[in-house]
Order: sequence, then structure tokens, then C-alpha cells
Amino acid sequence: MPTKEATINVIGDHPAIRENELYNHVYKAAGIKARLSSSINEDFLRQNTKTCELLFHPFWLAKTLVIADRPPFPPRKQPNMIFVDAVSGYRGVFSKIPPISNREIGDGSIVETFITDTDDAERYVKNVQENQINRSYILKKPMHEIREISLFYLPLWKVSVSSELLDETFFINGNTGESEKFMSERWQNKVDLL
Repeated sequence: MPTKEATINVIGDHPAIRENELYNHVYKAAGIKARLSSSINEDFLRQNTKTCELLFHPFWLAKTLVIADRPPFPPRKQPNMIFVDAVSGYRGVFSKIPPISNREIGDGSIVETFITDTDDAERYVKNVQENQINRSYILKKPMHEIREISLFYLPLWKVSVSSELLDETFFINGNTGESEKFMSERWQNKVDLL
């Protein structure tokens, strides 16, 4: 659903991949079968694109603190950034903290959230703490603090290509140019919801 002017928190500090750079990433995402076909190239993809839109996909990001007791030493405190996809419920821990920026949007679309409030998101964050972070502690499990939970948006390009040779919709990460095929499948089947 198109939005009016709004300021949102966006994951990534640089502008999203521009439309003229996009088809190189779509070509890579099309896979080996498409690349082996001599008639499929970036121009072919551009000509057969039916829709191309920049979406802003919602993610809950939680700043957490893991406190591991180590008597007689002081407890070790380790900050973490946990993400929860607000549509599919897919969740995990960021290996490095992504840059965050504010962006005014008017031409993009905001994807509707399925996990709508912070209480709901907190259940998913606690699930990550119990099932992913605690696994790395063999004996005594650490304590966890949730410092902050906020809703952020990841820029994604949705490109629908339709032709006799290729009929597929691609989701391309607007920051990295990587294909989000794995995530888009999870949005459809919602296997990660609690």
C-alpha cells in the first residue's frame, strides 16, 4: 500500500541500490539456469519487467545484554543485536550491528507487519535468547536484559519478470544487492511464527 510522506528508521546508512544498478543484481539472482541461456541478460530482464518497486520490509531490532556470571571474577557483559522479521517471524542474532538511518519516504511502500507490537516481538527475542544464545553456554546459562526494542525497515526491491523464458518475482536487498529468495519463501509459508 503506497504511503504518503513519512519518516521511518531504515536499516542501512547509504541510499538503496538504484534502479539502473538493479538489473545486474536481478541477473545474478536469476540463477545458473538463466545465466546459461544466451538470450537472458540484463537488457532482456529490463525489457520483460512487469513491475519494479522499492518496498520497506519491517524488522524488530532488539538491543540486548547477556550477563554471564563467572565467580570469583566480575560478570561478563556482552551486548547483542537480535532481529525479528515482523512478517514471517524469522529471527536470529546479527553478527555485526548494522547502521541505522532515518529516511523520508514517499515513493516506496511499507510492507504490513504481522508481529505488530513490542510485547509480541519480545516473545520472539526471548526465544532467540533461550534457543540460540544459551546454546553457547554449556554449564550455567546467562541472564538476559532487553534494553530496547524498535521497529526498523529494510529496503527491498521487488522485481517481477514475465516472459516465455523466465517468469519469476525477485526480492533484492536494497543495501547489499543480495537475493532475498530464502526470506521471501518464509514470508509465504510463515513457518517461523510462534
